[in-house]
Amino acid sequence: MSYVHLFSPSAIGGVEIRNRVVLPSMTTRLATPSGEVTPELVSYYQERARGGCGLVIVEMASPQRRGRHRGRELGIDSDEYIPGLRSLVAAIHEQGARAGIQLGHGGARALPTELGGRPLAATAGPVPVFETARFVNFPELFDEDSLEQLVVDHVDAARRAEEAGFDVVELHGAHGYLLAQLISADENRVLPDAVARYDFLASLVRRIVDAVGIPLSYRLSGQDYYSAGQTVDDSLAFLPYLEDAGVSAVSVTGGHYKSVDPEIMIPPMPYEDGVFLDAARMVKARTRLPVIAVGRVNTPAVAEDALAQGWADFVAVGRGQIADPHWARKTQQQQQVRECLACNHCVRTMRSGKQLACAVNPTVTTTDRPAAGTAAQRRLVFGAGPAGLTYAVESARAGHEVYVIARDRAWKAAAAPTFNGYRPDRQRMHRYFDGLWKEAVDAGVHIAPEGEREPPPEWRTDIDIVADARGATYVGNLGPLVRILIRVLSRVPLPKRLMKSDRLHHILLYDLRNPRSKEPIRIPGARTIKIGDAAQPGELAAAVHDAYIHAWKEDNDDQ
Repeated sequence: MSYVHLFSPSAIGGVEIRNRVVLPSMTTRLATPSGEVTPELVSYYQERARGGCGLVIVEMASPQRRGRHRGRELGIDSDEYIPGLRSLVAAIHEQGARAGIQLGHGGARALPTELGGRPLAATAGPVPVFETARFVNFPELFDEDSLEQLVVDHVDAARRAEEAGFDVVELHGAHGYLLAQLISADENRVLPDAVARYDFLASLVRRIVDAVGIPLSYRLSGQDYYSAGQTVDDSLAFLPYLEDAGVSAVSVTGGHYKSVDPEIMIPPMPYEDGVFLDAARMVKARTRLPVIAVGRVNTPAVAEDALAQGWADFVAVGRGQIADPHWARKTQQQQQVRECLACNHCVRTMRSGKQLACAVNPTVTTTDRPAAGTAAQRRLVFGAGPAGLTYAVESARAGHEVYVIARDRAWKAAAAPTFNGYRPDRQRMHRYFDGLWKEAVDAGVHIAPEGEREPPPEWRTDIDIVADARGATYVGNLGPLVRILIRVLSRVPLPKRLMKSDRLHHILLYDLRNPRSKEPIRIPGARTIKIGDAAQPGELAAAVHDAYIHAWKEDNDDQ
């Protein structure tokens, strides 16, 4: 497929951008506890720029200390952050991408442990907050002076962004953060009516635009998905205020912490591709501004179609570039892209307080694979699920010769009734597995013809490593019964409470499964290792990461 729209250049506010692919702001927790840029943070963003992304928008940074939403959030509320931010921008520019940064204030949802006091907000509370733990905030309400200080601090933060070399500043006006609270009839207890709310936000935007020489983008909610929240009509009513204030682009997202299903903010598996595209299309029809489409547009065909239809001018590919930092380059060159499952493992690890992680990409926060610690080996792999194929791909990249015995060309987990607490998107899961299989072939891995269970004669001698990646076994003699049960459950739409059940999750992944006990084959002189579920039953992310570690370990010893 040709992606002529996706890879045509465009511009935001006079800033030329090499293509229409945007990396949207997503928290990584790679900053220091005080908010300083780290080498790991630079490496993460530089790799997405190297991967061909047009505009890299760096994660949310609060213009006020009292607006910090989570730990290890990037800082921009003081001039002391400028040198680190400048090094981050330079790394992005070095790879030919444009750099933006998102200014986002948590307001009533700022994390109390980060503030050293009560949050400052437009609603008094109680406001439930969940990050690494659950809190209930009772914020201090803005008064006239604190509203003015909010504007001043946003202007100062935008000035710092410009001084650091960023090409674009984005304001986060969605998902229930402060600017969304200020526009909301439901959550703003300070400004009396819609006109006052719109005027205040337009004034904030105008003062930023007047103070800096770089364009300003505004992240707008198309729909909040709860009865008292913003609607598309509300957002369309606010749009002329943004245009008149001098905004250069709008990013149309959706969802809110108070949504009926808050996970729609980062739409997981059960949601269709392009879930917010209708809202983007409606905004695009009413504005001359460039529109950035957001929300499950990380399949190249969906992204290209949204642009070709004229529904948007840019597409934000977030989790797709977590799963594969070279999403843009590979798509343009018709190469295999590592498929994002929309399983939201990335979101859950980040919200748990850990650094960003990915179920299908074990190197999400680094650019460099370790140097291979051994001379070239011959490695025989039994099992071609994600763990076995990941081990094979990474071993081949490390310079080893690899042969895989696959009982069949199927990923058993794709038939499971739940995946990571969601109704599985089986089509997407099959695309991921097929893509991983192709990666192995492209890397030079030898894969036995389907149905063969033994290696050919030439692979029965001079083998250094036998890797058992056949997955876990079921306890006792329950295997056939469990497989029938899973097959039945996969055809029944389970209630959401069951799919989210930690107990059911634990039973299916751990209680009913054991590590492999029997070796797949005995070859004199070869060392046998267990990989993924064969060693320790668990989730996909753990199995893939374990396979990666074993592929690059210096001695491939289990000790």
